[in-house]
This record gives sequence, C-alpha cells and structure tokens, in this order.
Amino acid sequence: MAKPSNGMNPFVGQKGFWARVNRIAYTFTGPAAVGIGRPEEPYVAPADPTCPLCGSLMAEHEIERGTGTTSTRLHCPSRAS
Repeated sequence: MAKPSNGMNPFVGQKGFWARVNRIAYTFTGPAAVGIGRPEEPYVAPADPTCPLCGSLMAEHEIERGTGTTSTRLHCPSRAS
C-alpha cells in the first residue's frame, strides 16, 4: 500500500509497475525545474545585431542556407585594411 503523500506527486493513485517506479523516483527528483524563479521580461531583439565571430553587422553577412545534406554557412564580410 502506498504511503499517503501531500498530493503533489502526479503518480499517486495510478496503477501499474511503472507508475510505482515513477512514484518512488518522483520523491527524489521532484517536479521539472521550469523558469528562473522570478518573472521575466519578454525578449527584445537588438535593432542592429552583430556577428559573434567578427563583430560586424549581420546585415553585411551572406548566409548560405543548407539543404538536407549540407549545413547552413555564414560568410563574414572581408575587411580591407
């Protein structure tokens, strides 16, 4: 017979072997850790994003989209010194 719980375990009251395993595992793992624990502001994209590789504006770059067998490639602009 299962021990009484505080009602937080979603596997309490379910039948079957895997429900029993999950009920025991849930006591150690607990619920999923979702969020950062405080309200978050919505993400605001930067007006002029820069490349993390070269620091130039992303508008100056060429993006070569891949297909099913090739990856997408980012071509940074050449700098004339």
